[in-house]
Amino acid sequence: MKIAIVDDEIHCIESLEMDLESLESEHEIVFKTSNPLEALENLPKLKLDILFLDVEMPKLNGFELLDQLHKLNFDVVFTTAYSQYALQAFKNKAFSFLLKPVDVDELAEVLASWETDQKKRSVLLDEIAVKELLEKIKYEGYVKSKIAIPTVNGFEFLKVEEIMYCQSENNYTRIHLQCGEHKLISKTLKDVEKTLTNYMFLRIHQSYLINPKFLKQYHKNDGGYVVMDNGNSLPVSKQKRHLLTEFYDIISRD
Repeated sequence: MKIAIVDDEIHCIESLEMDLESLESEHEIVFKTSNPLEALENLPKLKLDILFLDVEMPKLNGFELLDQLHKLNFDVVFTTAYSQYALQAFKNKAFSFLLKPVDVDELAEVLASWETDQKKRSVLLDEIAVKELLEKIKYEGYVKSKIAIPTVNGFEFLKVEEIMYCQSENNYTRIHLQCGEHKLISKTLKDVEKTLTNYMFLRIHQSYLINPKFLKQYHKNDGGYVVMDNGNSLPVSKQKRHLLTEFYDIISRD
């Protein structure tokens, strides 16, 4: 926790330093001054977490100082002997407000609250970063080419274009790949179908979901079945025959 203190009364700076040292929080005072003009020059150059800022100061009060700082990359805790400044402090987006003489317990509460707030911000930033990454991946077409399947140690990424068909095995699904390999995962075919819903896979039977890219033949006789590129024959249920007819109509259009 990197801290700066700006107060025109030197004894107030020293007192706050002593109070901070009495607490168990890990912190470093990287800047302190009794001259607000010096603070105006140096604060933008610092890597800072919290600024303890007095309100009543000659030449430039605390609010005026903040107004002249175009961008704040730190949180502000106002310290003043005058409670009437509290409302104005929070209007200036202060993180907190401490009345002089500063109570050590209240100071500890402010620091603890700041640390809790930082953790929340960190989680939020992580979530935002992940969402931005997913949007970028989606935009670049990566999501359209791969899916993640669970494994014992984590996930394995499969190219959608290499999935020939998926076969239900009770509460599991066996994924058959173009290379002849197959992956058994602990997801139902219904769940896998949801994952592949945007990839034009066809659910031709209660037990089969196929990639039409590998569809070689469709036979209407013998109850209806398809032949895949690897020579395997898969049944087609009566309720799903219209899907193959519609698929044929689509790919036959000019």
